[in-house]
Amino acid sequence: MTNLLFSKFLFNRNLQVIFLFVFLTQKNVNAQNYPEQVLLSNVEYESYTAPSESLPDYLEPFTESMSGSTITRISDKNVFGTTSQRIRHNYAKDQTWNSDGSLIKLAGYPAAILDGETFEFLYWRDIPSYGRWANTEPNYMYGTPGNRFVKFNVITNTRETLRTFNEYSSIDFGYGEGNQSNDDRYVGLIGLNGSNRTLIVYDIQNDSIVGTKDIGSSGDLDWFSVSQLGNYAVLSWRTDGSGPTQGLKSYDLNFNNEIHVYNTTAHGDLGIDTNGNEVMVAYEGQSGWDNGSYVYAARLDGGGVQPLFQYPGGIWGGHISCRNIDRPGWAYVSEQCCTSHDVASREIFAIKLDNSGIIERYTKHNNNVSPGNGHSTMAVPNRNGTKVLFASNWDNNNVMSDPNPPAWVLEVPQSLSIDDNVSQANENSIKIFPNPSTGIVNIKSQNILINTIELYDMLGRKVLSENINSNQKQINLSRFPSGMYLVKIGTDTKSTTKRLMLN
Repeated sequence: MTNLLFSKFLFNRNLQVIFLFVFLTQKNVNAQNYPEQVLLSNVEYESYTAPSESLPDYLEPFTESMSGSTITRISDKNVFGTTSQRIRHNYAKDQTWNSDGSLIKLAGYPAAILDGETFEFLYWRDIPSYGRWANTEPNYMYGTPGNRFVKFNVITNTRETLRTFNEYSSIDFGYGEGNQSNDDRYVGLIGLNGSNRTLIVYDIQNDSIVGTKDIGSSGDLDWFSVSQLGNYAVLSWRTDGSGPTQGLKSYDLNFNNEIHVYNTTAHGDLGIDTNGNEVMVAYEGQSGWDNGSYVYAARLDGGGVQPLFQYPGGIWGGHISCRNIDRPGWAYVSEQCCTSHDVASREIFAIKLDNSGIIERYTKHNNNVSPGNGHSTMAVPNRNGTKVLFASNWDNNNVMSDPNPPAWVLEVPQSLSIDDNVSQANENSIKIFPNPSTGIVNIKSQNILINTIELYDMLGRKVLSENINSNQKQINLSRFPSGMYLVKIGTDTKSTTKRLMLN
């Protein structure tokens, strides 16, 4: 009888845990909307038309016409108080949102850190060289100053050295185009001694070297990285071809089993296709164009190449991002070819990584890249692909005179599942910042009055309750232990529940 009662207790307890998990994740799973999926072959592209409106104001959202998404300019040098820092993001392969979407980093050293939901400027941070957000911890980045691999705390603006590579004069984070595996275990580094280069796979969690490969000084190395699932070490030579220092190569993490993946290595990113295969997604070169293919997905295991964008006239230039690691099976493309070319001219779209020819059209980015590479659009999605950050000079001569244009965020309209009790209007109008927080938290509504604020810990216990009658409130939570909390915000008609991280 005792064992039976104990078993029932465990069963009920497990049901409670499952219920809590579903409650916390249900909105993220069920409430993600994306633009309409269309067959590429059915699309009738039109000539590009530059915007007639002047540059939109900072933090003043507007609705664009292609997908009905909201776009907001999120950077402004006057507001940020700088004339020299880059106030755009870094690159299409560099995720700008942290792991829980609460923070955004822009480029530069120091870098501007923004609230990931309200897009308001928070502070400058001395991020390490090639600082990459951790995929599993929201407050941390990894980087490579000198010959050290460090972990950087964005809240405290401090660094912890995880390993010093004394055998090299310096190490590089994949020549600026590398990323660690999605579980933050493996990372690809380049050890440098003069012109001699050594490829390194480093196990972050166990502080150990998994494999090295000395590639000397010959050949023009473009970048090096581990794949998203951590199955492959991948290097890209800048020169196209099939020779020893040409094209795209993959290895296991010990640098055995070399595979020549593909000859062409134009702008692209490492992703995962709809069947779970790790792939390289990139623009095609001349050989692809001759066969009517303009974007490809090549399997890193040597299992073949899938043409993705087959449309008369094709696309010719831009960047590709697969940083949507919580939405595998898609790649996000920012086309920035000449406006005389109608096909996807100055357009951001996502393409499905299979043979379906399905795309999602997001917006026209209205960016003119003619001033130089600093004005590249380089769209990068957030981790679930519902938001896209990009750079744009808005075809505006005053903006184009700056070495770098401002950053913008596109937000796809979201609706909640039938099981949620929160109206979308209320959800979008109430913001909590900063998040994560060290104690002082601001709760602000754009257009409705807030009546109550309740704070719950992860055991479901109510630890704070306040009655207010205002559209904004600042509360001090520094007395509560660090961890994840749920903030329930009540209005006259609905309630909104948001996650909050206290550090």
